[in-house]
Amino acid sequence: MRITVKDQPCGYKTEICVEKVDKRSVRVKVKSECPDVQRYGERLGILDAKDILTKIPENNVYRLADIRHSTCVIPYMILKAAEIELGLNVKKFFSYQIDESC
Repeated sequence: MRITVKDQPCGYKTEICVEKVDKRSVRVKVKSECPDVQRYGERLGILDAKDILTKIPENNVYRLADIRHSTCVIPYMILKAAEIELGLNVKKFFSYQIDESC
């Protein structure tokens, strides 16, 4: 499965490719215009179910994310793609709305 992330505030385009290796693991490939995300993607390789389902403070997908912007969506998108590829989540993404006042 391939997910293309574009129109981010940073302006960079990123392609995330996740392929099922077996019933509990996926191979992750990242191609990004962002040098931080490109280096990050090269470090991921194969993720197993534990890597994918571990809570955020201990999750290696987040811990390895040495990315300049703390609100970068790429780590989330990699995990979401991995969950979908392994049949652990649905092919549906969130949407949001920004209002000027609370």
